[in-house]
This record gives sequence, C-alpha cells and structure tokens, in this order.
Amino acid sequence: MKCFYHSADLDGRCSGAIVKIHNPECEMVGINYGQRFPWEQIEQNEVVWLVDYCLQPFSDMQRLSNLATLNWVDHHKTSLEAAEEAGFTASGFQVLEIGKAGCELTWGVCGKTEMPRAVFWLGRYDVWDHDNHPGALDFQYGMRSKDACPNNTEFWKALFCSPLDDEIELGRHLLACEERNNQIYIKSCAFETKLDGLRCIAVNKGLTNSLLFKSAYDPERHDAMVSFVRRPDKWTVSVYADKPDVDASAICKARGGGGHKGAAAFACDTLPFG
Repeated sequence: MKCFYHSADLDGRCSGAIVKIHNPECEMVGINYGQRFPWEQIEQNEVVWLVDYCLQPFSDMQRLSNLATLNWVDHHKTSLEAAEEAGFTASGFQVLEIGKAGCELTWGVCGKTEMPRAVFWLGRYDVWDHDNHPGALDFQYGMRSKDACPNNTEFWKALFCSPLDDEIELGRHLLACEERNNQIYIKSCAFETKLDGLRCIAVNKGLTNSLLFKSAYDPERHDAMVSFVRRPDKWTVSVYADKPDVDASAICKARGGGGHKGAAAFACDTLPFG
C-alpha cells in the first residue's frame, strides 16, 4: 500500500498523516505538481491512496486507476471538474467535495472519532475560511516550524489531542515577522503586469501564498496576484484572486494546471506576462 500526498502544504501532509495513522503499513510518498509520477513503483492491483492531489494530465488518473486499486480524496475545483468531464470513478473509492479541505475529507474517511481541532483549523486555512476562526492563521504558521512529515505519526497523534496553545502563540510571532519581511520584499521586487487580460501585481518568489501581497494588493488597480519561480525544467506560476468574477482555477486550467477558484497554479516554459 502506498499513499501519495500533496507535499507542498500542511493540508496535504495532514491528509497523509491521517492515512498513515490508520494504515501503519502504508508507504508515504510526497508529491507536488510538476513532479514526475513514479509509475515504476506501483504494483498491479496495489492499494494506492491519492490525497489532496490529482495527476496531470487527467488521463493519468485513469491509467493509475486501471493499474491499482485507487482511493482518491480531493477538493480542488479543477480536479472535480476534470473527473466529471471524463466520467471518472476511482477503482477503489473517491471522496470529492469543494468547501472542505483534503485533511477534513480524509478524516471523514479514516477517522473514528470527532474531528480534531488541528485538522479542522488546517482545513479552514486551506479553503480560505480562517478569518472566521480566530487563531487558525496563527496555528498555520506555528505548524510550519514543526516536523509535520506524515511519517512522524507520534507528533500528529499528540497534536490531535492538543489544545494547540503552544503552536498558536509561536505562530503569532512568526506571522508578524513574515508580514514585515513580505512588506520589504514586495516593495523591492513586485511589479505590475497583465496575464490573460487581467491586471496583476506580480513577484518572483516561490513557496509563498497570497499573504505576500497584503501590503500592495489594491482591488481597484489589480484583478489578481501572481507569484512565479523557476524550477529545474519549467516556471511555476501561482495565481491568487479574491474577486467574485475572477476564477484563478479557470486561468490555470487553460494553461494545463489547476487548483481552486481563489488560488491555482500552472507550469510553463516561458513566462506569459504581457
């Protein structure tokens, strides 16, 4: 049994940890968009979990489902759209729902008790609902300093029983520090450009999020926020939007990527700014 989890964020790592805790024999494999899927590691009819992640192109999902017994848990808008368009049903089972995070959906599959506060708060951050849950954003940043690998099951088991006070207090300080650094970085490196006709504020920075743009984003002047970074063979472009008429997932899906309405990404050989 193997579990491929989205390694780029805590939603994916928490999803993987939940699978690992309830299936201790499962081999955990972190994966991110743009990375090659290791087909040679999959045995015929092996049970394979895919949590908070979807293979691209989507035809690879059918290939994996034919090869293995696929259990798929996902909440990305473009993934659900692609599954519906293809009439796809995973060979094991699938849980697909927008509005809940991957870790929340995975707990719904594996968890035998009430959802821990840690799972719920990590989920609320991932679906941009943290403003409605004071402390959730601080907790997210506190967690970023931890060894949150899914294989670290003792950490996760303790966290699921914790009141989270230490992580929240630590995160409050880390978030304040990051906000100051973001202001400096944006002031020095951000520029305005256009992407598919949208007015964007953009910056060359990887492994970040929309909070990077907090000090400079102006909805009167900007339709979206864009970060980009050069990976070994391609550029990765992330698009963030908070306007009801701007769908980041549609922009990225048209370029071979995907994600959520408010945050999505794609890979390209040449940056598409105009």
